[in-house]
Amino acid sequence: MNYSITIIATGSEITGGKSQDTNSMWMANELSGLGIKVRNFLALPDDPEIIYEEVSSLRDRSLQRKDEVSWIILTGGLGPTEDDYTVDVILKILNKPAEQVVKARLRLEAIYKARGRDLGDIVPAVLRQTRIPADSIPLDNKVGIAPGFISDLAPNVHLCCMPGVPPEMREMFTRRLLPKIRESITPQKMYRAEKLIWNQGESLYQEKFVKNHPILQTGRVEWGVTAKRGYVKVTFLSPKESDLATLLIDLDKMFPDSCSDDIFLLTPKILIDQNQKIAVAESCTGGWVGKLFTDLPGSSKYFISSLVTYDNIAKENILFVNSETLQKKGAVSPEVAIQMTQGLEKHFDVDYSLSITGIAGPEGGTEDKPVGLVYIATKKKGQAARVIEYRFPGNREIIREASAHNAMFQLYKEITQ
Repeated sequence: MNYSITIIATGSEITGGKSQDTNSMWMANELSGLGIKVRNFLALPDDPEIIYEEVSSLRDRSLQRKDEVSWIILTGGLGPTEDDYTVDVILKILNKPAEQVVKARLRLEAIYKARGRDLGDIVPAVLRQTRIPADSIPLDNKVGIAPGFISDLAPNVHLCCMPGVPPEMREMFTRRLLPKIRESITPQKMYRAEKLIWNQGESLYQEKFVKNHPILQTGRVEWGVTAKRGYVKVTFLSPKESDLATLLIDLDKMFPDSCSDDIFLLTPKILIDQNQKIAVAESCTGGWVGKLFTDLPGSSKYFISSLVTYDNIAKENILFVNSETLQKKGAVSPEVAIQMTQGLEKHFDVDYSLSITGIAGPEGGTEDKPVGLVYIATKKKGQAARVIEYRFPGNREIIREASAHNAMFQLYKEITQ
């Protein structure tokens, strides 16, 4: 049977441009990896009339396609505040009363008790988030309070509502919703592969690889490319696993020095598996690399420190960079980048040292050293440092983020060479 999936993100902060809808993209990515395609995305403000109109319209259109299973996945609007309208709107569409989810009520009471508050303090507005439409399937919230739910709007037209808070939604989607979707539809088995290509633009990648590869020209492989700061992420979906194997081999051949797996996940894993430590010295990135490491759980197993030595005084006093080198070569130079890694080794017993120094702008550039000039040095304990020069285009934020990303890439190459 055919199927259709529409994902709706509610929130006036999204439609007002103040917040990004990351939930829809995340769900679509999870589904695509299983060979399940999303038909379209919608973003709606916190307006009950608009939400009612759009959900009702989707239901009516789905009813016209009798040989199709339709899923409408809606996130947001399940909380206790006055602009959380989702449950009330769905009650109106279904013409059903609300019922309280006992597990959600008990979880709310447990939170009040843990905070030393009397249960009598629970106001009706707070209790609103424990409601779902009658005869719906409740989806437990293991992270927050508000449960999600699945309601049948019509035969073969299913509506799932989940919280908009990403950690709550993701756990609920993976554990409770995804099995229901897979029960109702039979997607074509698809295989997925992805790579990162460093310092290559989308257009160049498409011109050099996509347009000339015979497998991609057959149309049986879905491909995508997403531009990031300093690299592009390329993805492939195919019903034939052998297609992906060939594509990955050919990618490595075409971009031998700039093609990698997801180094942001792989580098920490290698360091942990090999019981190795890393320390970082940052100048123009101001701690960005340290954040990339510590954003991931378990970073304390391998990450020792990020020393942000922004001023020359800090480079001298903290990293023991030679003052004469700073005067003759300048803070943005390969010599200083190397000495920064050496300074890290004097402070810490680490297996790898990484340093970054550059000119992020908008001021500070010269003809010899323009804005965007960055030096990244990596050093393995007991070996000479290796330094790479970059000249990144763009504004201050782009230069800093591209520097941090490429520093991670150079570290990965140091570790795996």
